[in-house]
Amino acid sequence: MIVDSTCLVWWAAIADYQAGHDRLLSDVETQRAERMHRADDRTRQRLGAVLLRLAAGSVLGEPPERVRVERTCPRCSAPHGRPVLPGTGLHASITHSGDVVGLALTAVAPVGLDVERIADVDLDGLARMVLHPDESAPDGDAFFTYWTRKEAVVKATGDGLAVPLTGVRVTPPAQRPELLAYPGRDGGPPAYLLDLRPADGYRAALAVLARNPVPVVESPGTDLLA
Repeated sequence: MIVDSTCLVWWAAIADYQAGHDRLLSDVETQRAERMHRADDRTRQRLGAVLLRLAAGSVLGEPPERVRVERTCPRCSAPHGRPVLPGTGLHASITHSGDVVGLALTAVAPVGLDVERIADVDLDGLARMVLHPDESAPDGDAFFTYWTRKEAVVKATGDGLAVPLTGVRVTPPAQRPELLAYPGRDGGPPAYLLDLRPADGYRAALAVLARNPVPVVESPGTDLLA
């Protein structure tokens, strides 16, 4: 059971998803997954939606298929926005990369969760889109730490791609994660940041828009999916 001052995080692998979980999805969630071209992408979408329903249902004492989840995009009204649990006082964030899917749920404040698989990519090219000129990442570990911290923040604020990550300033990877600056907001919004390590070869970060530290409890997603 969730407590007011805690953020709960679950991590699952796409292999944890079973066909029987489909019964928990709404028509909108099923259609959203089916629009994905790759099978793994469809599974990631389904798994994130099921984790949210199971977690929220457990907290609210409701059957997961009856949990109301709104995903209306505030900019275009299409059902692909961040998940909202209206009337519950709960805030949620879903993330996925590679084989890992994560869910964060809290009653504290808006939350953002991001995970990225450390991959062999064009770091210089991506850095131009992610890092401020004063920020530098000598290797993939440092770069993906920067990236997940920033993505977690813009997911928590709800701004997403509308805010350039180069303008979101965070502390260097070797330092305790903190938000230093945010475009259009003096000093940035209040944010508690935490680095997470869901699996080998992955980097993840959590952001809760709160002034004080938030206790975080991580659990395997199989606890919900069983």
